Parts: sequence; C-alpha cells; structure tokens
Amino acid sequence: MLTKLTRGNQITIPKPIVEKARLKSGTDYLQVEYHEGVIYLKPVEVEERISPEVFEKFQRHILKKEREDVLVDEEEAEDFLSKRAKRKK
Repeated sequence: MLTKLTRGNQITIPKPIVEKARLKSGTDYLQVEYHEGVIYLKPVEVEERISPEVFEKFQRHILKKEREDVLVDEEEAEDFLSKRAKRKK
C-alpha cells in the first residue's frame, strides 16, 4: 500500500493495516525505527502520567506525616548520606 509523507512529516497508515494491527486512533503509540533502508513502526504501551490534581490528592491522603516520622531538609539529608558513604569506605 502506498502512503504519502506530508510537509509536517506525518503519514497516514492505511485503514486495512490499522485494522489488522488493531490500532486505535488517538490512544495508541508507535515506536519508529530505521534500519538498513527500512522504517519500522512498532505498537508500544505507554504509561500515562497522573494529572496534577490526582497527584495532589495522593499527597494529601497518602503521604501523611506520622508521629515517628523525622523531617529533614535537603541539605541535612545530603550531609547525612555523604557522612554515611564515607564511613562505609
């Protein structure tokens, strides 16, 4: 089957190929590779990132500070880890 590369570097995958590969427009991703004159398109699964709203909810409800938790800032944590790394040498 023949398809054309547009000015925007886009191609249309012919419908029979889409149906045979069971691709879904707008939701499927394809890995594109080039090897020895052949362009390969391989369907891949992509993990969706969570929305900022969902992440905020996660932080509020899941990451709760407990009594026994110790909070340190970035500098304190870095100092602690560097001293610990020196001790192990």
